[in-house]
Amino acid sequence: VKNTYETLGDRAPKPCAIGDAHGVAMAFLEPGTTVTPFPFQHPELLNNEIRIHVTHAGLCHSDIFESTLGWGENVNFPLVTGHEIVGVVEKVGERVSRFNVGDRVGFGVWRECCEQYESCRECRNGFDNLCPKAKLTYDPYFGGYATSFQAHASHFYKISDDFPGNAAPLFCAGLTVFSPLNTHMRAGMKVGVVGVGGLGHLGLKFARAMGAEVTAISTNPHKEEEAKSFGAHHFLNSRDEQQMKDAASSFDFILDTAIQINIDQDCKLIKPRGLLNIVGIPDAKENLNFNLFTILGKNINLTANPVGSRWEGDQMLEFCRVHDVYPLVEEYKFADCQVAVNSLAHGVPHYPKFRNVMETASFMETFTPSK
Repeated sequence: VKNTYETLGDRAPKPCAIGDAHGVAMAFLEPGTTVTPFPFQHPELLNNEIRIHVTHAGLCHSDIFESTLGWGENVNFPLVTGHEIVGVVEKVGERVSRFNVGDRVGFGVWRECCEQYESCRECRNGFDNLCPKAKLTYDPYFGGYATSFQAHASHFYKISDDFPGNAAPLFCAGLTVFSPLNTHMRAGMKVGVVGVGGLGHLGLKFARAMGAEVTAISTNPHKEEEAKSFGAHHFLNSRDEQQMKDAASSFDFILDTAIQINIDQDCKLIKPRGLLNIVGIPDAKENLNFNLFTILGKNINLTANPVGSRWEGDQMLEFCRVHDVYPLVEEYKFADCQVAVNSLAHGVPHYPKFRNVMETASFMETFTPSK
């Protein structure tokens, strides 16, 4: 565990009295799942940065993995998570020309990359998400669980006035599943989506809109009706041995969005020369054991995807606008952030269905940020 202030030095957000605050964050002050209201001031706005008023912030399960050290102990505290952000531009650095005060914007998982297009192959080819110097939105920086957010202008998305603010999960969950489907899937393919949750329900929507014959694959038979409402043509109960036997070697492509990943089971369902793409990430303590012969014997392509690049994000936003693909969310007041976190981390009073999102408008009725 590390200290945010020591890591960032004079570029660290500074705690302050609420009357002097640029924003209020909901911060994890120590490892765990407890958030604390945290008034802060941003560091000085650099000439290539913008500052926004956050209107909506999605909660992603990776936030909980980070706060509980589930992906390792190399985490800075205080920790302000959140990489599914929608807001309105409040301040613009002198060298920023793409945004103006009042623009609506979105922000996702990637904070910045090296942008050295002559020397960096990934940035040059449009894969800034794979840049070896890419930085994540939060840790050590403050993320989107806040009323104000500041970052390099390069990774903000300009969004339209009719973009629903509570669709903020598109900037992580959406782009996570859109990227592999857009890359590997073709219309007419038989596509299976494992998991009908925060990632999976969007995977079903995208795959259907892209022209696939879509099957939802779940351990919970009670999710069949919901899965079909998201676009699934078929439903496969992965705990039903006969159903699984009948579906063997029938899929061209499987997108596995589950946290509990069963590679052998997935591969039994895929046709020879088919493709399995994994986007769910388990706890670091979980070892993915699988039989290599299951993959080798059918010449299956096994791939995995991080969140997509900026240009894929632009493609996704246009696709969502044209095909009306948006996440199903439960909305919480910013002041009730702890309730939203408890839902995500502990299922209290229930687990998210399907993504949790906070809105800040109710909080801003009683908080006036310092300029």
